[in-house]
Amino acid sequence: LRTGEFRYFGCTTMPALQLQQAIPYSRKIREQFPEVVIIWGGYFATNQYRAVLNSGYVDYVVAGPGDHALPALIEALEHGRSVKHIRNLIYRENGNILHTPREPLPDQDALPPLPYEKLHATYPMEGYLGKTFLGRRTAAYHSSVGCPFTCSFCAVVPIYQARWKGKSARRIYRDIKYLIDRFGVDAVEFHDNNFFVSEKRVVEFSQLIKPEKIAWWGEARIDTLSKYSDDSLRLMREAGCKMIFFGAESGNDAVLKKMNKGGTQTGEQIKQFAARMAKFDIIPEYSFVLGTPAETPEQVMHQIEEDIAFIKEIKRINPRTEIIIYVYSPVPTEGSELYEDVLHSGFRFPETLEEWLDPRWANFDLRKNPLTPWLTPRMVNRILDFETVLHARFPTVSDIKLTPFQRRVMRWLAAPRYAFNLFRWPYELRLLQRYWLHYLQPEVEGF
Repeated sequence: LRTGEFRYFGCTTMPALQLQQAIPYSRKIREQFPEVVIIWGGYFATNQYRAVLNSGYVDYVVAGPGDHALPALIEALEHGRSVKHIRNLIYRENGNILHTPREPLPDQDALPPLPYEKLHATYPMEGYLGKTFLGRRTAAYHSSVGCPFTCSFCAVVPIYQARWKGKSARRIYRDIKYLIDRFGVDAVEFHDNNFFVSEKRVVEFSQLIKPEKIAWWGEARIDTLSKYSDDSLRLMREAGCKMIFFGAESGNDAVLKKMNKGGTQTGEQIKQFAARMAKFDIIPEYSFVLGTPAETPEQVMHQIEEDIAFIKEIKRINPRTEIIIYVYSPVPTEGSELYEDVLHSGFRFPETLEEWLDPRWANFDLRKNPLTPWLTPRMVNRILDFETVLHARFPTVSDIKLTPFQRRVMRWLAAPRYAFNLFRWPYELRLLQRYWLHYLQPEVEGF
């Protein structure tokens, strides 16, 4: 920047750690190089655009995919042209915040292959291939963008607005085959927001990848995969699918409806599908969101207790089901019933970026401190205490560092607590998980 060679600074901003770096760096650049145009993109910038653009040091937000928007923006600025025709932008003009229309999601097959060789030349791929329960050389891959659903607690919704676009099965296979042959990849995590939207695509990919003998994981909806045929599920397992992440969220049908889970997911369906997954030797990884708002504190606590009992029922039906628990953290899905309840309760997001640097909001972003008016410390502790006992009673299969002996000890210690609902103050389990096991937290650490 000091050389004058660069006139633009862009960064993707995810909440928490990325944001804590993006704010001071952007602020310092504006102070020292006021002529540099600062552009943010990503989940945080799109969801919290008011705080971003009111900061005084971020000029533009790229909302959603930036494949076309970012180069078009820079070209327009370089030639002194208006940016109003460029889609996927949010910016200030004459004191007003303006949104340009969203562009259709680009054809994913038309995008060039990712330049792995360029990355490898500077940052060897060895650093990006992890040892996981899937394999010794596990790669991350995105085969699609977006999601066609509008769950009212999900940060993906404001970004993609119920749109989804995926690569073809053959393009996915070609990319994965390259990673296998060039870098020795033996497992893949598909980090799509919703990998399983198209049964036809998944079946074709499974047929193509099956001879390669790799393991893989992806994210899905229960009400979508429930429609898959037995033949499709069987083929997926034969092709290496070991585990699938599902947003179960709650066993309470009224809460599911408020979450806008497509209007088709029910508690009964969640239980039935856990049993069905056992038939095909695919591990269902169910996430639950506890602590959503209700009219009274008693109702909030009742919902929490209901979901705890429901989770125990899921584990009885299919003990291999992995359970991930989140304390509900609001997302600005404007217009949704759930978000209206959130606002009615008195909850407000920070109005400035400096407020987002407060450690309390950093913990909020990491789902450690919900900062929601309807949740009392007793309620939060109830959720976290249950989570501690549950994960000790059923240590996650994704934690490959745990020894069989450590697993047995934790199961034995947690068994009476789990059986008799004695979740309060599980200090002995927390101490062991922290100092003896260094227990993996898939909900915040991944695999």
